[in-house]
Order: sequence, then structure tokens, then C-alpha cells
Amino acid sequence: MYKNYFYLLRCINELSQVINGESIIEIYTQEKDKLYIHIPLKNKPLFHLVISVNPQIFYLSIKEELHKARKNTYSFFSEFMPSKIENIKIALGERIIRIEIEYGKLFIICRGNESNILFIDNNGNINPFKKITDKFKSEINGILKQSEFINSFESLAPLLSQVDIDKAGKNLPCLGKEIINETIYRKGNPSDNLPIVIKSILSDNIAVYSDNSTGKTRFHPESFLTFIKPNDYHYFDSYFIALSKYFSSVFTKSNVINVRKEVDKYLEINLEKTSNKLNNLMSRIKSGSKELLYQQYGNVLLSNIQKLKNGLREIDLADFESGLNIKIPLDYKLSPQQNIKNYFDKARSEKIELEKSKELYIENKKEYEHLIRNKEKLLLVKEDDELLQIKKELKIKPKQSLPEERTQNSLYRHFIINGKYNVYVGKDSKNNDALTTQFAKQNDFWFHARSVSGSHVVLRVENTKEPIPKNILQKVASLAAYYSKSKTSKLAPVSYTLKKYVTKNKNHDPGQVSLSKENVFLVRPEIPKDCLLVQD
Repeated sequence: MYKNYFYLLRCINELSQVINGESIIEIYTQEKDKLYIHIPLKNKPLFHLVISVNPQIFYLSIKEELHKARKNTYSFFSEFMPSKIENIKIALGERIIRIEIEYGKLFIICRGNESNILFIDNNGNINPFKKITDKFKSEINGILKQSEFINSFESLAPLLSQVDIDKAGKNLPCLGKEIINETIYRKGNPSDNLPIVIKSILSDNIAVYSDNSTGKTRFHPESFLTFIKPNDYHYFDSYFIALSKYFSSVFTKSNVINVRKEVDKYLEINLEKTSNKLNNLMSRIKSGSKELLYQQYGNVLLSNIQKLKNGLREIDLADFESGLNIKIPLDYKLSPQQNIKNYFDKARSEKIELEKSKELYIENKKEYEHLIRNKEKLLLVKEDDELLQIKKELKIKPKQSLPEERTQNSLYRHFIINGKYNVYVGKDSKNNDALTTQFAKQNDFWFHARSVSGSHVVLRVENTKEPIPKNILQKVASLAAYYSKSKTSKLAPVSYTLKKYVTKNKNHDPGQVSLSKENVFLVRPEIPKDCLLVQD
């Protein structure tokens, strides 16, 4: 109700007592849809009138001390400034405020999407704050010329004489439903009640509070009977102070709603994520360890190395321990020695991974139960403090959101290895720099083909307590070799280290870095079979 026509009349009456006879020295903007009018007062040199013509949040407010931003400001109507304020009035029946100044008139127009501020100089030239069409310019110019501008309750008589309460004020939309309801609710003749109700808007204390039944923040005369006020409501004799309290309450409520949404979204995402982890870990645990099988394959291959040849996809060999023939799959791209080494590496990895999977399952189960408890709390929480406590307990960081993460990820080539390990590949020199210096975390693994130009490659480490298997590191190294000048080589050396050992300074060219510690893999340049490119 704060922008009801009659409250705007009260607004200009209060404002005129402060600024009439003073001078506007500057009008500027530093936010979209908002104009700042600097009117230095004797004891308040930084006094400003602030006008928002945002269609959803139209208002006039005052700031007793406001410092102009040093950057991103734009001045308006500067050729007419400074200019002395002579009077402030409002159009009869229209939410159009006129500030009469020495070199023209400033019109503040509240008309939904067409809300605007126009300065019409003494020669009749229209200077808009926001761009306007010729049609709107012609229409508003006609309204301004025909309108009578007033600044007192007594001047409302011609307007109120048009009201037919039985028709719910349809012939006078500026009344608003709250005024009509209050007028009808009071005892006696509604036509007699109307001036009393309007006068209460212009002079009564203003009640500001949160409506327990709807959750909305209310703004209305303290004497209104159609609203049930809580015991702890606030009331003010100043329109501008009441407005400040109103917006403070609205924005606080908005923040609480946003926090609830943020917590709910966090729980939804992390419950799904943790649930998937638990399912994958359980499948891994149930499948058991293939350590002994891979150890057997490695031993049999080693015992029969003379029978191995390059290019084989599988081989039947006798296992001297069991006395049985076994069929062993081979990687045709690898040499006999590399195939043997690969099975021994896989045997070691199997043992480590299974034990780690059991540990991670216990950790993730605890986390899942913790999230479920907070989900249940969220459904029952009523107090704002309890909601903030849940957010604190969950350690939700400011602006944490999955969509932003995905947007950042999409700047780079994104691969997933073994359905679990996220790998990011730079696209050019500048992109490499961003990947390494901005995106990569200190404990992520960093890869680059040695002695040739190529992409920076980052393996994201989600859990620093979980060791990355060697075969995974080798697969990422193959990816780094593939996205380099070594792409056509049979084997290529690839440096790898933790991101914290990678540095870049002002003397480095784009894409160039220094390593304080590194290891090297000799790998085949390729995109591994179980490496999936994510299409963002």
C-alpha cells in the first residue's frame, strides 16, 4: 500500500517540508531504473532523494548521507543544474509527481512498465530518464497538460465527489481495494467514511509488520480496522521512516525464503549425489576383489613371455599351479612387457580400491544419514534462527550452486573416466591459463605433454583422502598426450604433478608455467575406451 496514490500525496507533503527552497546540484544514476538527486541541506550536505522506477518496486526514499560511486555513474539533465526547488505536487487522481524547479519541471511517473522520470524544460523539451516511444511521449504530454496538480487534502474534494462505493470504486482506480474495504467495513455511511479513511492515510501513524496469516509485510494506517495487527507491530509518524522499515522487512523475508530454497536445493543435490555414491560403492564391494585373478594373469604371462607377441588381443596359456589352461585378454596396443606390468598394476589397484571402497561406504553412509536428519529438520523449522543454524551445520558456502559449477566446467573439454573421475582439458593458451590458475584446486593432478606444446589437463580430486589409482593417472596422461603435438607419436612422455607445484608469473607467455616438482609417464597418445566426453 506504500505506493497508493494517497500515500504518495503524504510522501510529497513530507518531502516538501525538507527540500522546498533548496537546490538540486546533480542528478545521476548508478543502478538500473534508479535515479539519485543530490540536494545538499544545511546540516546534511550529502542528502539525496532516491527514486526507483522499477515496475515491481517503484518508490521515493531519502538518504541523509549518501556517497556517489566513483565508477559506473551517469549524469542526467546536467545542463539544467544546479536548479532551485520551488514546489512539489501530485496530479489529481494520477500517480504522477511534479517537482517544480528553476529551469523546468521534473515528472516522476508511476505507471507499471511505463514508469519513468521526465524533465521538461521551460521551452517544453522532453528529456526522459529511460527511453520512451513517440506514442508514449505524445500520450503522457497530453495527460500532463490536462492534469491539475495538488498538494493538500482539501484539493481532493473534486476527486472524491466522483466516488460510487457501491461500484467498488471502479470509477476511481486510485482508491485501491484496501481503502474500499476499510470504508465499507466501518460503521455508518461509506460515503461519509471515505474522507475519514483517506485523511488517516495522510496523517495517522503508519503500522509496519509481518502478517501472520499470509506472511506478507503490511504497510497501512495504524487506525485501519480491516487488518489484524500482531502485538509486536511497529508504527511510525514519518512516511519515509516507515518505508525504510517496510523494505527492510520485505528484503529480510526475501533473504529467508532464498536461504530456505538454498538449503533445500543443497540437500536435494547432495542427497542424490551421496545416494549414487553409496550405490556405486556397494556394487563395487559386492563384486569383490579381482586382485588374485589379475595376479594369476600376470604370473602366467610372465612365465610364458616368450610366447607373447605384439598385436595379440588374447592368448590361451597353461597355469602351472592349477594345471588348467586359461584365456587371458590382452591389450593389442601394448607390448608383452606392458601387458604383464598392466596386470600386476591392476592387482595392486584392486586391493587398494576395495579397501578404500569399504571405508568410503562407511563415510558416505554417515553423510547420507546426516543429510536426511537435516532434511527432516527443514520440513519442521519455523524460526529463522533455526534455518540459519541448519545452513551453518551443513557448511553451505555463499553462492554455492550446481549451475555455476556446470557453467565453469563447460569452458573446458570435460571427460569422465571409469564413470567416476572428472578430467578437464584446456582448449588454447589463454584457456589453459584459466584452467590452471583459476579452475584447478591445489590438490588436483595437473598434466602436460613434455617438451611440446599442448593442452593443460586437470584431474579433479574430489576426496584428498582417497588415493587416485595409477592406471587412472596413466589414462589421464594418455589424454594429455593426445591433446598435444605428440598426438601422432607411438609413445609420448607426459609430466604430471599436483597443481600446487605449478606456478605462473608475469614473465611467462600465455599457456606457459613452471613446475617445482614432477613425475613422468611414458604413454600412448589416445582417448581411453572408458573415457566419456561430456557434452555441456
